Amino acid sequence: MKLLKGSLKRRREQLGISQADVAEGICHQSLLSRIERTDEISNITVLQQLCARLQLRVSSVAKINELTVTPLTVIRYFIDIGQFEQAANRLESSTLLRRLPVFALPEYNLLRARIALSQNQTNVAMQFLQIALGDAEKHQMELLIEIYTEMGATWAKQGEYVYASEYFERACGIIKGYRPTMRAELGKVIAHTYYHQSKLYLTIDNPQKAMERITQALAILPTSEHFHQIVKLQKLRVKCCEQLSLLKEKSEAKMLMYAAAEFSKDINLQDDVKQYLEDLEIN
Repeated sequence: MKLLKGSLKRRREQLGISQADVAEGICHQSLLSRIERTDEISNITVLQQLCARLQLRVSSVAKINELTVTPLTVIRYFIDIGQFEQAANRLESSTLLRRLPVFALPEYNLLRARIALSQNQTNVAMQFLQIALGDAEKHQMELLIEIYTEMGATWAKQGEYVYASEYFERACGIIKGYRPTMRAELGKVIAHTYYHQSKLYLTIDNPQKAMERITQALAILPTSEHFHQIVKLQKLRVKCCEQLSLLKEKSEAKMLMYAAAEFSKDINLQDDVKQYLEDLEIN
């Protein structure tokens, strides 16, 4: 069975764990190495077990039925598109927590924090983030970027802009340590960090720096998907343009926002950007 190129290896590296850790009790490490190298597997049961350990949807790497347990990647998806209630319901599943590998606990608490932050429960969010940070291994660099970013966003929501800036800089410090090719692979994570940092710049009346970060985020974010994130960035871009009196760029941002919403085929997202299109038609 052919797998999506690099899908298992990419997720393993995201979690910062070794082939031996993933393969333990499932298959020999050499088999996992071959699977990652060839992106082919013949045993569906082994694939299901590997995906369960990596908290991946089986359908995200191969065209077969989903596992009965909701993996963290599904919950991430709901959070990314703003469906926080669905994400929370799935995250509270006792079956999910019972079957969750130890190395996935930091990510689990990170997602709990993001949901709490969406509900303005900043103290709760910070508690979950501190737990996630305490459990995260030093080699789980991508996860650390996310944790520091959410800590910055939480401090910003509490009006503690100095602390917020400090944690965004910690996340950016890790990002700077990656080679350009690796940064491209982390496009979604980096764009999320830059989004929150640009929000902070706007809040402290520095639209020029906010615009620079938004431009960098849009440049690194894959455009074939992540339409919700593109819309969020273009909304911030509109605000920057208003403060910088960039009328042409403001209109362009609105059009790109509308296009991303249309490509997403998400009715809620399309409704969300209608006002921006109406403003364009009036002008």
